[in-house]
This record gives sequence, structure tokens and C-alpha cells, in this order.
Amino acid sequence: MDVASIIIYSTVLAAISSIIYIFIGILPGTDETATMAPVALALLLAGLDPIVVLAWFMASIVAFKIADAIPVALAGIPGGVMAVPQVPDALVAKEHGLADTLLRKGNSAALVAAITVTIFVLVVSYVLMPLGAWLNTTDLIMSVKVARWFWLILGGVIFLAVTSKNKLLGLFAIPAFAILVQGIRGVYGKPVSISLFLGITIGPIIYEIFTSLNGELRKSMEKKGKKIVKLSKVGKISINPFKNLTKEEILHIFIWSPISSILATVMSPVGLTILIGDTLRETKRNRLQGSVLAYTVREGIKLGTYIGGTLIPLLVIGAATGPMSAGPAAPFFQMIPTINDKPFHYILTHYSYSFIVLIAIYSVIISLAISYPLIVKYSRRLTLFVFNRISAESLYGLFVAIAVLLAYYDAGIPGIFGMLLVSVISGALNKLGVSLGVLFMTLVGASIIVALLAAI
Repeated sequence: MDVASIIIYSTVLAAISSIIYIFIGILPGTDETATMAPVALALLLAGLDPIVVLAWFMASIVAFKIADAIPVALAGIPGGVMAVPQVPDALVAKEHGLADTLLRKGNSAALVAAITVTIFVLVVSYVLMPLGAWLNTTDLIMSVKVARWFWLILGGVIFLAVTSKNKLLGLFAIPAFAILVQGIRGVYGKPVSISLFLGITIGPIIYEIFTSLNGELRKSMEKKGKKIVKLSKVGKISINPFKNLTKEEILHIFIWSPISSILATVMSPVGLTILIGDTLRETKRNRLQGSVLAYTVREGIKLGTYIGGTLIPLLVIGAATGPMSAGPAAPFFQMIPTINDKPFHYILTHYSYSFIVLIAIYSVIISLAISYPLIVKYSRRLTLFVFNRISAESLYGLFVAIAVLLAYYDAGIPGIFGMLLVSVISGALNKLGVSLGVLFMTLVGASIIVALLAAI
């Protein structure tokens, strides 16, 4: 594909992605991995150039992360999973009638962070690129060939396990899930990854579906009834982000968004968002001031973790070393038959670094140009439309259908049942308090984990 075609495709896909993920982001309960990864994977398997799919993905990050905080500010309900940490601070602000203040500051923080972090991460990645060759060097440990990047994954998965709600089960799940993965691959007779990855992605959905098939459990779910949602009114919001933010808030966004982008290479985006936001809140004696500051900076951190957690593993390490790269961005690290390569490697070998930088920044700018003005002007109308007209069930049904189709493509009928087995186990573990990031990262390092266990 020539340069002109890539620019045209990137423009169109980034624009479409932005619009789609504004609505997905506003929809309550959406999971980033379940809604971003299958679409990116489907586009890659459809034969689109990986760098064009990267443009789609970068645009989706920006639109999704700006939009998922809208229902939080207006109704105290998170859009995507990453918006959950913002709920307590949003409720404090709502008590004081400051819903429009949260929207104004949150949107502005996201805009500032998206531009700042994208440029920062691309510069840092260029500086760290020579480190990639060292990380991809293989060492012989107990007669097992182990790439050095594996230790980043192992450190990251252990960190995620001990920071999960159920720490002991999280640690136990690492070797157990690795054995399950390798066992399924042994039955298939080939190192399948795509269908197993999708199994983890839709795990919580599949678990809820099977739970609803149990009559007694379904009755207990029905007793909870429907949640009544009231949206706060929104006043006029300036489109100039620097009019909406204080100097202190801008300073914290400039500091913590880049820092979180690097840490997200191996650490949990949700964990970083909670940790940094809670720390900043405690610096204020006034409860309301602390909540507004924490909410605002968290918007920047969300963008930082997603952009850094995608680009640094992709451009420097060449392996999914963190929850972001092993979750929503995992398709870029899978072997794709249509290009007979892994997308990250294809991008690095077919395009200059300057061109990759151009596409990354270009797609982010397109997404901001579309999503930011729309959300600033029509946030309440968009939220009402999504809440009233878009069915979450139909959306998740689409993603489950994609997963089943790709599982069949991966390994036929056995692939579907293997994917469902992984889904049920993943969903159950997640329900019991184990982060899905633990399972994604275990999947990436499963072959080495099992080989080392066998050698002990």
C-alpha cells in the first residue's frame, strides 16, 4: 500500500473509529478489551495493513477514554471499566452540583494528556529502541530457551496477581491457567493464541450468560430490578481546555500522564489510575477539592496508560508485557495469517519510525478533532441517546459472535469449545476477584511458564 493510500485509509478509519467508540464509551458497563480487541483483530484478519489498523486503534483509545467518563459525571455510572475509579469522586462533586465542572475538567484533561502523552511516548520509544534487541535475546535457563522480555511479563503478572482482589487465587491462577492453555494447544496440535485470547476477552460475558441459565441464580438477579438513572443538567462548556483547568491541574496532568504511560508497560492501567488519583486526593484537606483534582488528573492518567501501554511494547519490546498490550492491544502481538507475521513486526519492518510517528499522531489528532467538540457540546444528548436507544446486550452479542467465528477459523469445532472453556474459567476467576490482566499475561508467557515448571 502506497503512502497516499495509507493516509486516506487512516483518515477514514480513525474518523469512523472515533464516532463508534464515543457511543461504546458512553454505554454503561462496556469492557475495553471486549470491545476494542475483537474489532482490531477482525480488521487485521480481513487483510488491512497493520499500520492502518494501528490508526484505527489509536483513535479508538482517545474516543473511548474521553467518552467513558461522561456517564460518570452525569449519573455516577461508569462507561468503560477504566472509568470505575472515578465514580466516588464524581458522586462527591454531584452532591455539590458540580457535574458540569467535572465534564469540563475531565474533557480538557483528556485532550491535554492525549497530545502530551502521544508525543512523549513516541520520543521515549525512539530512545529506548536499542534496548529492544537486548530484551529479545534468548537465554538458556534449566535447558529452557527464555527471552529476556519474559521476565517483564512474569514480574507484571505477579504484580497484577498480588494487587487483585483475590491475591492468593490470582497467584494460583498463573501456573494453573498456563497449564490449561498449553493443554488445549496440545489437543489442537498447534500453538493457537487468537481464540484463547478471545476466550478471556468475553469471559465475563459468557460467565453471566451461563449464570442466567441457572433458574435460582436468575431469580436472584431479577430481584435487583432496574436501576433508575437521573442525568444532571450541563451548562455551557468552553472548548478551550486551558480555560477549564487550573494551573495546579495542568501541572499534575503534565507530570502524571507521562509517568503513568511508562509504568503501564508492565503495570495495570486501573491500578495506576486508582493509586495516583487516591494519592492526589489525600493532598487536599477539603473533600470536594480533593475529589475534583483526583477526577481531573485520572482522566489524563487513563489516556497515558492506554497510549503508553500500547506503543512502548509495540515499538520497543516486541511483546505484550503489560495488561494493556496483553489485553485490548493484544491483536498486534498475535500471528496474523493474512500477513504471515505479527503486526508489530510488520509495522517496524515495513515503515520508517518517522512514518509510524506520523500515523500515530495523525490518528490521535483526528480522533480529538471529532470526539472532543462533540462531547463538549452534546455530552448530555449523546448520553440520553445511548442510554435509551443502544442495547448493551446486542453489542456484546456482536462481540461474542466475532469470537465464535474466529475460534472456528482458528481450530474448527474444537476451537469453539476450547474458547468457551477458557471463557467460563476466565469469567469465574474474574468474578472471584482475579484481574483478567493476570490471564492475558499468563497466555502470552504460557509456553515458557509450563516449560520452566516441567524443568523444576
